[in-house]
Parts: sequence; structure tokens; C-alpha cells
Amino acid sequence: MDGDPAVESELDTFSLILPLPYRIAFILVLGVWAWGVNLHYLYLLKIDVPALIKYPTRSSSPLPHHQRTYALATTIALPLILSLLFFWALTRGRASSVLAWDIIPQSYLFLLFLAFLIPYKRLSPNGRYRFLTTLKRISIGGIAETQDGKFGDILLADVLTSYAKVLGDFFVSLCMFFTAGRSSTDKPDRGCGGQYIVPIIISIPSLIRLRQCLIEYMRVRNNPQPMSGQGWGGQHLANALKYSSAFPVIILSALQRGYDPNKIGLSETGLFRLWYLSPSSYI
Repeated sequence: MDGDPAVESELDTFSLILPLPYRIAFILVLGVWAWGVNLHYLYLLKIDVPALIKYPTRSSSPLPHHQRTYALATTIALPLILSLLFFWALTRGRASSVLAWDIIPQSYLFLLFLAFLIPYKRLSPNGRYRFLTTLKRISIGGIAETQDGKFGDILLADVLTSYAKVLGDFFVSLCMFFTAGRSSTDKPDRGCGGQYIVPIIISIPSLIRLRQCLIEYMRVRNNPQPMSGQGWGGQHLANALKYSSAFPVIILSALQRGYDPNKIGLSETGLFRLWYLSPSSYI
């Protein structure tokens, strides 16, 4: 692999500096920092976000929630910086070395995953536990009642829709890492594991929000004493329509990526026109 011109030409400069696993890690860590900044800004505006999402109060810690979030973000950011510096020192911008040392960024992703599972008290244990329990509930499209933290469920599900492509890339990274003769730091192969695996993963967050919207609609329709401002639930159907509009784009993008005129029965130009006319292509 060393000195292979084909290998050298496949990886652009950006991929040599920040290969796919590190890009995934950077976006995930940045998300934690962004959550801390949001909490901090709303705290300054005297908006009690923990009360809005029904987060249990803590008498044991005097620190505001945003400071504990900053502490968690710093804890996961420092190993990322050290890992990246070590990776650069080893690879020195050589494509062959970047491909050979994919275990370094992949190891950090593994450690980042463990950071949310290890019961370490200094790493915001309550917050991580709440995140995991909420993620478990919404992963099947569930949504809590208003008094039990419905707003937090919707918030996390919306974050997942924003991270849909990151989830797909995370699978691609793992697939390439565990595939013989492949490297997760190589040019991303979004067909790894099959043509439709990545599109299915990308569609899961939209499916979660779609089911949540339908659950909310049914709650409004089945409530004998409608709450003020709920109406007949039309806003929930409108939201359901919005999230369902993502599926045509995902499907058509998958068909374009693995285009086969013998199986599809439609020209590549026709597929592109259908994709262009899909509502979510403008979002």
C-alpha cells in the first residue's frame, strides 16, 4: 500500500488531516459543547430549562447545569485533541499511514461511547442516565406525557434528526473498520454493508419523530377534555407530514447511489428529477 499512486490520489487533503472517524467524533463533541452553550444562554435569560424538560433537581451539587455540561464536554474533548495530535504525529499526512492507523480514531469513538455508560460521578452521572433513558424511550418512537418530560423527548428526537447523517457515517466507519482489507480512514464507502443499510439508519430519526407526532395526535383526539390551544390536533398531523417528507429523498438518494437501470426501470435523469421535486430536497 505504501507509495501506491492510486491510494495517494483517493484521499484529499482534508481527509488526510481529519478522516471520517475524527469528523464524526468532532461533531459529537461539538454537540455537547453546543448544549452547554444553550443551557448557559438560557440560564442568563432566567429560563429554567431543567424544569421545562422535567429534569430532577439536585441538592448535592451547587453548580448550574451548564457548568456540569461544560465539564463533561471538556472531559471528552481533551482525549480527542490528544488522539488527533498523536494521529498526526504518526501519519505526517501520508495516505498510506492514515489508512494503516485507523485504529487510533476508531478507539476514540469507542471511548466516547463508553463515556456515556461508565458510572463515574464526576462525569454528570444524572445527566448521562437521563440521556440514556430518554434515548431508550424515544428509540421506539415513544414520547412521555407532558408532566413527565414530553418536551425533553421531542428535543432529543429533533437532535437525532439533525444528526441523521452522522449516525449513517458512524455505521459506515464501523463497517469499513471491521471489513477485511478496508480502513475506516479511507474514502467513505456508503454502500458498505449493502445499498440500503445506510439509508435505513438515516431514516430512523425521522421515523421516531413521525411516530411521536402521530401519538400526540391520537392523544388529542382521544382526550375527552381537550387542553387549551390543542385544537383538533392538526398541528401534529402537519408535523407528521413534514417528517414523512424526508423518506422520498432518502430512498431516491439511495437509488441514485446504486443506480442500476435494469432493476429500477427509470433513467438516472428521471431519478434526479424526482429527487429535485421532493419537498425535503429544499429543506
